[in-house]
Amino acid sequence: MEGTLLTLTLLCGLATWRLSSLLHTEDAFEWLRKWIGIENDEEGYPAIYPETFWGNVFDCFWCLSLVVSVPVTALIVVLAGIRWPWGLPVGLAASTVALWFEKQIMRTQSR
Repeated sequence: MEGTLLTLTLLCGLATWRLSSLLHTEDAFEWLRKWIGIENDEEGYPAIYPETFWGNVFDCFWCLSLVVSVPVTALIVVLAGIRWPWGLPVGLAASTVALWFEKQIMRTQSR
């Protein structure tokens, strides 16, 4: 059971990171960011966020990864047949994995 939960947590974390990254800065969801009211800078990166709930969520990668981890974890926990009480710790850990992964990526890009 522990190996399964660890694998699910890592899977949820990587899926959460990827989807959060797409939503946060990548071109695939630029239409959604524009719909929310997020404006890009001269280089095409999101820079001006509206003072709304979704504007604040998208402004903060940590917040966005937590929001994204909920449906990702729910889907994976249901598909894997894991008992629902494990969903909360797996989801929180998945968000943590996503944040760690993002931090590592940002470190390598800033060098």
